[in-house]
Amino acid sequence: MENYIKSSISEAKLGPVEIWAWIEKVRDTKSMQFIVLKDRSGKMQVTVEKEKTPEIAEVFSKLTSDCYVIVRGELVENSFVKLGNKEILPTSVSVESYAEISPIDSESSIDQRLDYRWIDLRDEKKRLIFEVQTALTQGMRNYCLDNNFIEVHCPTTSANESESGAGVFEVKYFDKKAYLIQSPQFYKQMAIASGFEKVFISTPVFRAEKSHTRKHATEFSGFDIEIANVESEEDVMAFEENMLHAGIKLVSEKYGEKVKELLGVDIVVPTLPFPRITMKEAYQILRDECKYEIKDGDDFDTQAENLLTEYMSKKTGHEFFFVKNYPSKVRAFYTMKKDDEPGYSKSYDLYFKDIEITSGAQREHRADILANQIAEKGIDPKTMQKNYIDFFKYGCPPHGGFGLGLDRLTMILLNIESIKEAMYIFRGPDRLTP
Repeated sequence: MENYIKSSISEAKLGPVEIWAWIEKVRDTKSMQFIVLKDRSGKMQVTVEKEKTPEIAEVFSKLTSDCYVIVRGELVENSFVKLGNKEILPTSVSVESYAEISPIDSESSIDQRLDYRWIDLRDEKKRLIFEVQTALTQGMRNYCLDNNFIEVHCPTTSANESESGAGVFEVKYFDKKAYLIQSPQFYKQMAIASGFEKVFISTPVFRAEKSHTRKHATEFSGFDIEIANVESEEDVMAFEENMLHAGIKLVSEKYGEKVKELLGVDIVVPTLPFPRITMKEAYQILRDECKYEIKDGDDFDTQAENLLTEYMSKKTGHEFFFVKNYPSKVRAFYTMKKDDEPGYSKSYDLYFKDIEITSGAQREHRADILANQIAEKGIDPKTMQKNYIDFFKYGCPPHGGFGLGLDRLTMILLNIESIKEAMYIFRGPDRLTP
C-alpha cells in the first residue's frame, strides 16, 4: 500500500500526497476533469482522466463548490498548469461534506453576507484581514512583554458603570444588577494598586449606543494598557506610539506584500515620535486654518475631527497624531486634572488617519480627589466606594494608561470600508447573530 503524506497544499512535496481541502470549482469535459482544491495555504489542481479512473470521475461529477474532500494521489510537475506548475493525479477521493449552493456571492450586500459569515470568510482576502490582526496583536503583545508587562484577564461584568450611566448594558446577575464593562478601567487600575506596575488586558468591551456608522459596534475587542510611575500623560503617549510602531512593523514584515497584492493597500510603518498638539492648539487650528467655529472647552464633533485630521495630515505628512489636554468636563472622572489649569486634564486622544482610535490619560490616584471628581459627574461616590475608590486608600503610585480598539485599528490600517468587515463577528444595535 502506497504511503501517502498528509500535507497542506502549500507544503505538499512531489510524490504521494494526501490533501484535505475545499473544492473551489469543477470543470468537466468529455474526457477530462479539472478540479481546483483550496485550503488556507493555497490552491492546487487535480486532473482526472475519465477513461483511466472512471470511479473517481464519477465522484467528482456530482460535486460542487464548497464540498469538502480528501484527495490521495501523486503530485507531479506539469508546466502547463497555472497553479504552481503542479497537479495531483488522484488515486482516490473521499467526500467528507457535501455543500448546498451558497446563498451569498460577491454581489451580496454586507448585511446579507453577515447572515452567512462563516461562508463569507472563506475568501482569502477576508481571511487575510484576521491574519493581519493576529500579527498586529502579536507585535503589540511582544512589545509589552519585552518591557516587563504582566497580562491579566478580567471579568466582563461589573457592579458599577466604568464610564457613566449612558451607553452601558445592564444585566440581571442573580438577585443583583450588574453591567457589561465599557472598558476594563477599574480592573487594570486595581492591578496598579496591587503593585503589578505594568499591565495589559485584551478583552471584549461593550457600548450600548445605537450608532449606525462605519466605525461603531456594540461589542468590540479592546487592548488596554496601564503603567505605574508616570509623571504625565506624555509617558503614556510615548509608550503607545512605540507599541503601535512595533505592531505595525510586524504586520509589514509578515504580510506587507500580501496585503498589497490582495487588498491594494500599502502598510506604512509610522515614524517616531508621532506629532502632538494640545487641545488649545487644536481650537486655534480649527478656527484660524479651517474656518470652523468652536468654543474653548467644547469637545470635537465629527466635522471638527475630519477638518483637524485633514489639516494635520497635510501639515505633518504623518498618519498618526495626538491631541492632548482635553477639557476636564468632557473626560471621565478618573482623569487627572492639570494642577495649573483644572479646567483641562492630563489626557489625550490618538488619531489614525481620520478616526480616533485611543483615549488615554494620567489617572487620578488620590482617593479624596477622586471621590470629589466622581461627585462632579453627578455620581454618588458611596456607590463606588468599595468597588473602586477603596483601591486608592491604601497607597497607590501615580499611573496612566489607554484603551485601544483592535477592530477599529484593523479597519483603518487596511482601508476597510466598514468595521463590520474588520470584525470576525459583528455586533451592532440590530445584530445579535450569527
